[in-house]
Amino acid sequence: MDPETGAPASAKDLLERYAVPDRLRFGPSELLRERGAGVRSHLADGSGVAWLVPDDLAGRAAIDAEPVAQPVPGRVAKRTRSTDPAVVWPRWTQCEVAAKLLDLPVLSWLEWPGLIVPGAIARQVRMKHVRVDDVLVCCGLRVDARPHDQ
Repeated sequence: MDPETGAPASAKDLLERYAVPDRLRFGPSELLRERGAGVRSHLADGSGVAWLVPDDLAGRAAIDAEPVAQPVPGRVAKRTRSTDPAVVWPRWTQCEVAAKLLDLPVLSWLEWPGLIVPGAIARQVRMKHVRVDDVLVCCGLRVDARPHDQ
């Protein structure tokens, strides 16, 4: 169900509606944390991103964000078999979001070949990338058990 309209909605439909730039807030991580704004991701520079989702979705939502042009560290490049930020950061953020949504430890997803979310995991989540300026944000929802959410 869409929390704002009450209409039936799949995770994909909800992402189309809510995973949009207007629902993302950027700023210092501490300030976002103090305000308790949405679900959050923190960047290495001390800034953060908050995704403002309806309260009914907060328990099944997660995000991860990375600057799109940041250099790819050697160990990450080795895991993804790429040094191209346009290849690496979408994969990285999807792995992070899937892990957050399913409570998987970091060390488990770092072993996924090429840092590509395995099919069995991908079937349990829906994700959408949103780019705002120089930051790539992956927004995700855990799939509901209902058939319409697939």
